[in-house]
Amino acid sequence: MDSPWFIIADDFTGSGDSAVQFRTAERPARFLLDLSQKNLTSLELSAYVVNSDSRFLTKLEAYERVRGIAQAIGQRASGRLYKKIDSTLRGNIAEEVAAVMDGAGFSRALVCPAAPRNGRTVVDGLCLVNQKPINSGIVARDHFTPVDDACLASHFESKFPGLIAPISLKELRKGANALAETVERLSAQGKKIFTADAESIEDLALLATLAELPGLLCVGSSGLAEALANHKGAGRAETSPQGIQKVPTEKAVFFVGSVTPTSAAQCAFLAASGSVQRIVVDGRSAADEPAKEMARILAEAEALPDAALLFHTSSVKKGVSAEHARLMGTRISQFMGELALEVARRRSVDFLFAMGGDTAARIVSSLGADYIDFTDEILPGLPYGICRSSALGADLKFACKSGGFGAMDALVQVLDRVTGIPFQAKAVLEERSPALIKEKNS
Repeated sequence: MDSPWFIIADDFTGSGDSAVQFRTAERPARFLLDLSQKNLTSLELSAYVVNSDSRFLTKLEAYERVRGIAQAIGQRASGRLYKKIDSTLRGNIAEEVAAVMDGAGFSRALVCPAAPRNGRTVVDGLCLVNQKPINSGIVARDHFTPVDDACLASHFESKFPGLIAPISLKELRKGANALAETVERLSAQGKKIFTADAESIEDLALLATLAELPGLLCVGSSGLAEALANHKGAGRAETSPQGIQKVPTEKAVFFVGSVTPTSAAQCAFLAASGSVQRIVVDGRSAADEPAKEMARILAEAEALPDAALLFHTSSVKKGVSAEHARLMGTRISQFMGELALEVARRRSVDFLFAMGGDTAARIVSSLGADYIDFTDEILPGLPYGICRSSALGADLKFACKSGGFGAMDALVQVLDRVTGIPFQAKAVLEERSPALIKEKNS
């Protein structure tokens, strides 16, 4: 039996979408919410992932936190350690890669954040979303961690000056042997960071062959994680033996804390499908008067008929600085965590969906879960698993995603999969798209 992989991610949803790639038919991938010795002893699992929760820290704070985690798990990983970064380069990626290298003893790193199944690619050294550079103005910018430079290598220059070697698509597609020879030759010249192009899963599969090289840390998003898991027929499962376990529609609840245009459109589409009852959480009230807003929302939910529920937050960005918005975001995420626990308790929820990294993290914390065992993907980049809630004394089916990607009907597809009831997403899109467009733009 192969030894497990260990993954270090910088946010909650990134932890899940990478960890699930390493699942096998027999062994789930465990997302550790508590990095304690007791949770690291079950080596029958396919992978362990740790969330450093460091995306919003300063560069120095992120380095210190991630290095500590790398030191704690480095010996157990036996070289099978993966550093997850954001596919659009948000966060302290250079500092965190350096921290893993220093903490776990890697001498060089291969970096490729491409995730082709979600429209993320790297071409000519530029990170693209749906073929547009991430700083083009067409791609939505993160209000909290905006990225101004689409050049992958540029993000490593300050930390690794003169030590970076780009790998072009032309070099990559010469084949695995030629690629390895190129990396070894450049390593002999002193290069330490290899930033690679990739625009398909086949490109990533070639990059995954470099994992055999000694002292090389693999760094990327869910795309490279998938390629590594598939490398040499590692036994990765497309679906788990038990599959997506079906739940009654009224036992499914969605919590969306992300306020990106993509998440807003997905919420609007789910609401317009007629398959859920929607309650909008007033962001300012949740941050400033949480007790009052909690009472209002719970009373509204109590009056609704039995159906799947959708709770999502309103935006608070207008007229608010990035720093103040971040503080309010933390308060709102805490509110959503407390709300999720109370709703789950009152409705005996079986399936809980969370969108937005901070929201998801607060929810599982409120539930009192030590870990999540991911067994499947509902959609690309959307992991599904089981967590044990000590606060509820019950197991919950759980899925999560970030707010920045996916088709408009992604949440409808989630509800389809977990209930087994088709909600005719295509028909809704054709018949009600004007209403969706109006809501999205309001």
